[in-house]
Amino acid sequence: MTKIQALSFVAVFSVLIILLAQVFTTAEVPPNVINPQVVVRLQEIKVGESLALEISGRWQLYDSRDDSMLVERDNFQGNLSCDLTGPKLGSYAANRDAVYLKCNGDSALRINYFSYPGDLLIEVERDDLRQAKSMYLSLRIELEDYVLGVICGEMPSQTPQISAALEAQAIAARTYAIWKIKQKKYLRGDSRDQVYLGSDHHTQNARDAIAKTSGLVLSEKGRVLSSFFHRNCGGGCSNAYRAEFSKTDLVALSGSADPQCDDVYQRWQRTVSASTLDKLAREFRIGKTLTAINTIEKDKYQRRLQIRIQGDTGHYDLTGEFLRARFDLPSMIWHGLIINPDGSITVTGSGYGHGIGFCQDGAMRKAKQGLDYATILQHYYPNANVTVLTADLFKQ
Repeated sequence: MTKIQALSFVAVFSVLIILLAQVFTTAEVPPNVINPQVVVRLQEIKVGESLALEISGRWQLYDSRDDSMLVERDNFQGNLSCDLTGPKLGSYAANRDAVYLKCNGDSALRINYFSYPGDLLIEVERDDLRQAKSMYLSLRIELEDYVLGVICGEMPSQTPQISAALEAQAIAARTYAIWKIKQKKYLRGDSRDQVYLGSDHHTQNARDAIAKTSGLVLSEKGRVLSSFFHRNCGGGCSNAYRAEFSKTDLVALSGSADPQCDDVYQRWQRTVSASTLDKLAREFRIGKTLTAINTIEKDKYQRRLQIRIQGDTGHYDLTGEFLRARFDLPSMIWHGLIINPDGSITVTGSGYGHGIGFCQDGAMRKAKQGLDYATILQHYYPNANVTVLTADLFKQ
């Protein structure tokens, strides 16, 4: 190498060093993504009831009040029961109001023959005589493990060509969990919050969706979004504020059209008994008989948002979602209502779920059309930002 070439090399190298130094001193430090623990309630056991419990390997039972260890053993196969004194593992009576069980490994704990990760929390409800009435079983697991179980519980995760929908669902489920936690409420492991399934149901597609979206959540105006979702919107999603799902009118929950979900071949028909109708009238003290159901407000997709029930002595106004749950109807998009000779009603409608936020059927269809998760989320949550979950955002 000549002297001139050496000098040129040194000059170029020096410039590169300066440029790299500028990049590293001016670039933002990546935010610290957090993966907090969540509590998901699985089920209730009443006094005298039991379920099958199996533990592989070393395990410990702790008092939840002070984290003191009560017992430590290897393996267990038997019943977890609710005794008058509290929880019992086989013949061992804990005689405590709240305990938790720690196991070694994500598949070490089996409840009713299904495997679960995390710690099993057991909380006892007692009567006035301090005898146990029932106990509640919950899991304490990391957020990402919880979201994995939700994807498998909420979506057909082995369906081909829906990776983008699974990724969108992961972000929506993660966001909903954080939103619920921030309200200081536990998560229920069923459709009242999000359907959660344990380790036996986890699929590789779901794991891939978690890996690609780890730590990502939705926000609007710097706050975690209440990212509601449902199975099928029946043609379009409603405004959450008008449907009384949200106390504030958010752009991200203002609703969206999805006409391909309005498929006449997927319409449903359900009959609500006369006894169910009349029970509602008595509950709200408007008479002994329900005489009419009138729509106060509906959206452009024919979803009933506000309903007036009429009894023989008065009327009462309800949200459409309350009535859907009480009548056990798939949705509040009604296309027809027939009064039957026995006093029951038969409703014809479309859609499945409350119709707020993210439509799972629509998302899967969009994924098969080649759309990515960001585009899918922007359709169902317009104006929402996809951001990482940091401690600062969690505290907002």
